[in-house]
Amino acid sequence: MKSSNIKYSVDDIVSKLKSKANPDNLEGMARYGISTTNRLGVSIPELRKTAKELGKNHKLASQLWAKGIDETKILASMIGEEDKLTEV
Repeated sequence: MKSSNIKYSVDDIVSKLKSKANPDNLEGMARYGISTTNRLGVSIPELRKTAKELGKNHKLASQLWAKGIDETKILASMIGEEDKLTEV
């Protein structure tokens, strides 16, 4: 996947994810013992679609990770640039 030239703010992305949230997904996760704290209920296919729109962007991935929402962390892992990762 190429780096994206399109600029998105973290707040715009979080707002988009919240608009795609599905409470039924959270209920399904809870039934399987998955914590729903800090989750929105956005499906993985929707996260993949968003990642494709964003493209690779290490700085944005770091900012999304820092939000602390599970879906932003998953999205960060999808758009992060592997060669720029460091241990924390």
